[in-house]
Amino acid sequence: MPEYTPMMQQYLLTKEEYKDCILFYRLGDFYEMFFDDAITVSKELELTLTGKSCGTEERAPMCGIPYHAVEGYLNKLVANGHKVAICEQVEDPKLAKGLVKREVIRIVTPGTNTDIQALDEGKNNYIMSIVYVADKYGISLADVSTGDYFVTEVDTERKLIDEINKFAPTEIVCNESFYMSGVDLSDMKHRLGITIYALESWYFSDEMAEKTLKEHFKVNSLEGLGLADYDCGVIAAGALLKYLYETQKNSLMKSTNLHRRKLSAMRAFI
Repeated sequence: MPEYTPMMQQYLLTKEEYKDCILFYRLGDFYEMFFDDAITVSKELELTLTGKSCGTEERAPMCGIPYHAVEGYLNKLVANGHKVAICEQVEDPKLAKGLVKREVIRIVTPGTNTDIQALDEGKNNYIMSIVYVADKYGISLADVSTGDYFVTEVDTERKLIDEINKFAPTEIVCNESFYMSGVDLSDMKHRLGITIYALESWYFSDEMAEKTLKEHFKVNSLEGLGLADYDCGVIAAGALLKYLYETQKNSLMKSTNLHRRKLSAMRAFI
């Protein structure tokens, strides 16, 4: 194991937690990227690739952007389908003993970007969760910026595609069964411009989904949400809500308003 500097060790520990993200790592007035992230970002954003001494013989590839101009760079990366983890300094450098403490405060993805400069003012920015279980598709849909939150179930691929075309999500998260189901994901990615992520299996456990929904909406049973007979719909809704908590951290609204809608859908302010 190379003898990295303390700062680089701190960076690598954070990066290990967010392997699937480009890590924007706050150092003073800049967000810095290192190693493969730096190479990727320098190419996509046409930034100069430099190097940083990191304790080893070879310098670590590095590029950076000013923190006050982050949104434009961030929006371009997210629009190209990347997840970006924003790692901030969470203590005053003047008061820090040793390294300044840093934490990832949010993860920005195509379906969770709330920057108004990146969004079409007249169009929702939906993120969709799809779970494929026992020849049925559970579908949940949210717009983080408005609080819209829906759930339904369909029993054919045609009906599923109708839902996708109707709401035009920018991001789909799904279980492995859906990812391997034979649905034309390439068409969704290239013709419709949807970013698709298969999440780890634990997101889609019955227990996790039910627990997440009941805790969020502060109810004792799914009957209180009108979802008692929605087996795979509940899984899709719980997985999506858990994913939003994981990416938005503490910025996810926690209001408990919930209204039934036609076509077995629900609306809530999340």
